[in-house]
Amino acid sequence: MVPSHIQDRTDTPALDRVPPNDVEAEQAILGAVLLSSTALDLVGDLLPERFYRPAHVLLFATCRELAARSEPIDPITVSAHLQQRGQLQRAGGAAYLHGLVQCVPTVANAGHYAAIVEECALRREGIQAALSTVESLYGGQGPAAEAMENGVERLRAARDRRPVPTAPPPSLTDFLDEADEPQWVVPGLLARWDRLIVTGGEGCGKSLLARQLAVRTAAGLHPWTRDRIASQRCLLVDVENNAGQVRPWLRQMHHAAQAEGAADGSAERLFVEVGAQLDLQSPADRAWLLRKVEASRPDIVAIGPLYKLTSGKPNEEEPARVVMSALEAVRTASDGAALIIEGHAPHQQPGSPRRDLRPLGSSLWMRWPEFGFGLAPAAGKAAEAVGLTDWRPWRGGRCGPGADRQWPARFMRGSRWPWQAAAVRGGGAS
Repeated sequence: MVPSHIQDRTDTPALDRVPPNDVEAEQAILGAVLLSSTALDLVGDLLPERFYRPAHVLLFATCRELAARSEPIDPITVSAHLQQRGQLQRAGGAAYLHGLVQCVPTVANAGHYAAIVEECALRREGIQAALSTVESLYGGQGPAAEAMENGVERLRAARDRRPVPTAPPPSLTDFLDEADEPQWVVPGLLARWDRLIVTGGEGCGKSLLARQLAVRTAAGLHPWTRDRIASQRCLLVDVENNAGQVRPWLRQMHHAAQAEGAADGSAERLFVEVGAQLDLQSPADRAWLLRKVEASRPDIVAIGPLYKLTSGKPNEEEPARVVMSALEAVRTASDGAALIIEGHAPHQQPGSPRRDLRPLGSSLWMRWPEFGFGLAPAAGKAAEAVGLTDWRPWRGGRCGPGADRQWPARFMRGSRWPWQAAAVRGGGAS
């Protein structure tokens, strides 16, 4: 992959070992930037000199320069720019630039790759500072205490190195003047960057609810009421049910949406992935999911169930952290899609008056979402006859005072749709 004439840096410390570096992370950053200039926003204030290979320093500096002039960035434009300056071979050549785009699993992870490159650069700086101190002590020039104090200062300077901020943070006055209105995906219900986990027992209808919400939102229909809303792009990822189980329900819902006057072309704004064996602890599976998100550009992602998203033990924190990290990458890749995540509730304990609706697995899931609700069948024969189901919160919203959402109080079995809101908090009956 790396042309033979590309050399490593020669200004690194003289060691018997290769200084810390991650060429693959550097290549992934460059590939991401050459694929999409938005990757420059994801890498933040990463400086060209933080790269290890001089060719990569030159390439990243060139991309930054073109971006500052609002010029397009891709392998062809960057090659032409370097060719004009006689620097193309120093950067690895045109073939190397085109090959870099194959080195990036997903543009959405550019910030993660930048953190790796920054960490390696910081380690090299620390090594350089330590070696300079060692040389001063061996040389015997000046008091030893002074040499060590200078070494401490060099290490502190490397540790605290930060890009100079271009502007101060907003004052309290400016901060309070900013509008608090969320970026609504579904007005009054779901905003961009929201995370909702819906739990319940086996066969209670969680998957049907997620499908219904995706179909209606894509169709420009409010999930619970008869209100019309702006049609949104939705991605449904069902890792538990196969296509034969999902397709009949989606066909029925699509026909119901059409009967209610769905927005034109709404069926082209709902993307469906079912039956996938997905383990978000696997880098390949994480990359697969992010590629799907980048291709569909959804405003809502409905995914689950949680226990099927990892091969790890559900009660351990580490698998949960990995899945959370992957889902956060989904939000980043989609520029803030609202997440609707299906989770299973634990079995009802003997002697307990009702089933615990908190998500099965690590307690981290209790603290992570903005909203958490469980589907709990209402008691009594009359309630059972109409499929009356409580929409019971197990996680309070984080949105602060005055940010009530139009969550249902109860659902019941519908006629055209699997679910019908029996009452809506703050919104009236549907």
